[in-house]
Amino acid sequence: MTDCSHPNATWHKVADLDELPEGRVMPIHVGSRTLVLTHFDGAFGALDNRCPHQGGPLAEGSIEKGWLRCPWHGYDYNPLNGSPPEGFDDAPPCFATQTREDGVYVALPPEEDRVRTVSDVLVETMVNWGVTHVFGMVGHSNLGFADAMREAESRGELTYVGIRHEGAASFAASAYGKLTGRLAACFAIAGPGSTNLLTGLYDAKVDRAPVLAISGQVPSKVKGRGAFQDLDLESAFADVARYSATVQAGSDHAELMTLACKTALVQRDVSHLMLPDEVQMIESDEPAGTPDGRVGDRHTAPSSDVLAEAMKMITASKRPLFIVGAGSRFDMSPIVDLAERIGAPLV
Repeated sequence: MTDCSHPNATWHKVADLDELPEGRVMPIHVGSRTLVLTHFDGAFGALDNRCPHQGGPLAEGSIEKGWLRCPWHGYDYNPLNGSPPEGFDDAPPCFATQTREDGVYVALPPEEDRVRTVSDVLVETMVNWGVTHVFGMVGHSNLGFADAMREAESRGELTYVGIRHEGAASFAASAYGKLTGRLAACFAIAGPGSTNLLTGLYDAKVDRAPVLAISGQVPSKVKGRGAFQDLDLESAFADVARYSATVQAGSDHAELMTLACKTALVQRDVSHLMLPDEVQMIESDEPAGTPDGRVGDRHTAPSSDVLAEAMKMITASKRPLFIVGAGSRFDMSPIVDLAERIGAPLV
């Protein structure tokens, strides 16, 4: 019999008694942990939500013939204690449960102290480059990066906007770039979650809006082997992204994010980073990147002769009209002031 008890565990109420019908499963969230709560044979069980095979979400599975079946590859586990069928030795961690008068309780050990990861390096670098908003959808293959964004949001450095379709995320990031001139990011899981970003990214590319796209990716060890949601994202994004790179374990992580942000901002285009699942959680003490010394002053001014000639033409004109291009959209205040002073309409 598998022992689901843990030392120094604390009991947490996770569901009402009638909330989960017999033979069903559902996700439960306690602190930063996600578990799957099961109801089978009159008892409740609690397991880690991550399938030990390839990380599938067990709470999206079902109980079939007495086994909790992972929705990805059909791996089976005992729904009450997580033990696998005979011949298998991988099992999700299980946790003790109690049924009390007011609901179902789960005993969980204290959470381990959070360590700084590659994802933190990437997010901190992204924030240093001026990214304040990320639009996206959290899922199985981008949880490490999502956790780093949650930390940044708790520090007041970032705003994460959850959406219901990745296409909405890329269009939102594109609109943000067009309206503000600043860099925003969109965020998706591996496979079709990331390819759903493409239409909105083409919108940004055509209209020259700076956008950073972040894709989760399947674990490196199963890349190219036909794993669940294993797609060739490098090829899929090759046309739309001016800069695209996969962040590997041995990469210069801050530099890759720096190049992605710089390219998107300077070229007014799309940049794309792919993050294999396991790389996101690698511990790192690497410093975050910054734009210091990486981008020159892009403000330009006409010569005094050109300004003098322009003023002469304005002074001599009877009905001056200002035709203002898109390049002036973030510096309109002095233009409007001048137009109002001389009574010139703006187009």
